[in-house]
Order: sequence, then C-alpha cells, then structure tokens
Amino acid sequence: MNFSSVFGVLAALGVLFTGILTLNVSPKVFLDPHGILIVIGGTAAAALMCFPFRLFLDVTKVFIRKFLGNYAIRTETIILEIVDLAKGYRENSEYLKTKVKSLKTPFLADAVELMIQGGISDDAIDEIMQKRAATMTKRFDQDANVFKTVAKFPPAFGLMGTTLGMISLLQQLGGKDSQKLLGPSMAIGLVATFYGLTLANLILIPIAENLQALNRDDQIQRAIVIEGLQLVRQKQHPKVVEEYLKSHLLPGERASFKKGKV
Repeated sequence: MNFSSVFGVLAALGVLFTGILTLNVSPKVFLDPHGILIVIGGTAAAALMCFPFRLFLDVTKVFIRKFLGNYAIRTETIILEIVDLAKGYRENSEYLKTKVKSLKTPFLADAVELMIQGGISDDAIDEIMQKRAATMTKRFDQDANVFKTVAKFPPAFGLMGTTLGMISLLQQLGGKDSQKLLGPSMAIGLVATFYGLTLANLILIPIAENLQALNRDDQIQRAIVIEGLQLVRQKQHPKVVEEYLKSHLLPGERASFKKGKV
C-alpha cells in the first residue's frame, strides 16, 4: 500500500475537521445542500464536457492502483532482478525462460518475453521497449492532467454558489428582521466557496501531483530496465551490471542498497 498517500489523505481530513470543529459555530452550517449541489454537480458536469466518461473510468483505476493500492515497485528491487538475470544468463542461456514468469516488474517481464521469443533483433527490442516506455509516460501524464484540469472547476463553481447565495440575501434585505438574517445568510453563502477550495486543494491537485511524481519514478525504472537488459544480452559481469544500474540512485540510496535495505 502507498502509505504516504493514505497518511496524507488522513492528515488532510484531520486538519479539515479539526478546523471546522474548533470554530465557534455549529458544524451544521457546513452541511449546505445548495453548495454541495453546485460545486459537486457543476464540477462533474464540466468534467464530462471536457473528457469522455470512459476516460474517467480508466483514470479511477489508475488512482486506485497508484494512489491507494500496492503500486510501488522499488527501484532497488528492479536492479536486483536484472542482476539476477545477468548472473543466470552468463551461466545458462536458457535462464531467462525459467525466470520470466516470476519477475515482479511488469515492464521487465515484457522485455524479457521479447528476448526469449526470438525473431527480433537486439536493436529492434531496444526500440520497441523505448517506444513502449514513451507511450506509458505520455499516457500517465494525461491521467495526471485530467485531475489538474478538473481541479480548476471547483473554486469557480464555489464562487458561483456564493454569488447565488448573495443574490438571494440581497433580495431579502428589505424584509422583516433582515439585519438578523444578514450574518447567517452570508455564512451559508460562503460555504460553497469553502467546498470548492477544499475539493480542489485537498483532493484533486494533490492527486495530480502524486501521479506525476509516480510517473517520474516510473520513467527512471523503465530506463533502468532497458539499459539493464542491454548489459544482460552482452553477458556483462553481474557486478558491472549492478554498479552501472546503481548510477540511477542517489548516494544515500546506493548506501542503503549496499547494506541490503531493499
């Protein structure tokens, strides 16, 4: 599980509810159906005008898999798998066939499948895997951009809800006890803006940033796979393969790798 993301969600909710409960007002004031309808409904309608519904289903799957699910394949794990392949392939040319089903890294498994099926040159395999890597990077960026685009809508619809609330309030100012209604009515009107800011800044934008960060990690991992299999095909010594691929790690990460903290 992606514990950092889950902890972030819980922390955001904790800050939100603590802020609400510590105010000198009744929490019920934040339960405004008018604001919820305009912000949530308006955002959903605008999003569907921008993107096809099927795309939202795909993005939801990505969100569950990466943001909440068991997403991360650690870079160190990928390096260890490639080093193991390098060692076995130097000793037995059939080793890749025996290991391909047990590989934990899907991109690495795809590349090994291309190698063992035959009929494709080494240069063609590299070109195919680079193309697939670029396609995955582009597609994952699109997923993150969906959330970034949708994040633009809630504040605007929140302001719309507040504007409608103010119009209703101003229309009642000449009535009986209008001065007593002024404060509570303005508070209710501003709740819609609160919903919009919360939805955009506590949910949608963090999800987009999280997906983009994970995509950058994916890029590094895919580059390691492509470079690593080139060394495997050349039957380089496993130690050379390990040190070459560890160049993608920061000094602190390389130190942890040496200590076996992987």
